[in-house]
Amino acid sequence: MKMKTSLPISLLLLLMLLNTSMVNAKPKAKGNPEPGPWDWQNDASNYPVFNPYPVSKPEQPEFMKINRNISAVVGETAFLPCRVKNLDEYTVSWIRADDVTVLSVGHLAFSSDTRISVVQVSRPRLSASDWNLSIENVSLVDDGMYECQVNTDPKIN
Repeated sequence: MKMKTSLPISLLLLLMLLNTSMVNAKPKAKGNPEPGPWDWQNDASNYPVFNPYPVSKPEQPEFMKINRNISAVVGETAFLPCRVKNLDEYTVSWIRADDVTVLSVGHLAFSSDTRISVVQVSRPRLSASDWNLSIENVSLVDDGMYECQVNTDPKIN
């Protein structure tokens, strides 16, 4: 019989432990829809605010004055200069005006004529760079107008 009495006592002790460890849950109070004094998002702040859009437009590229009338000796290399200030993310292109042929875009020569290339010279003191069109072994068929363009909207040349 000792076993029978110890079983109900241990069961009774177990029930008492479970009963004391239970927590009565109460519903939370409803929040106030108006911002409270803790709401930092609605308070005035002295901290700087990041603005993802620039306040002022960056300076547009512009061509700087440079000799535009270039003469070359047949058989020599001709360098046609183009100096651009504030180029930033824009690209310089060279066009042959007579037949509107794109000769280069940036450093890349688009012409199948291997004599044509572009030489870029940085001018940090002027915030500019020179984009010179180079034509090796110049001949009389190379005579004509060449345009240096920048891909702004509208384009400048």
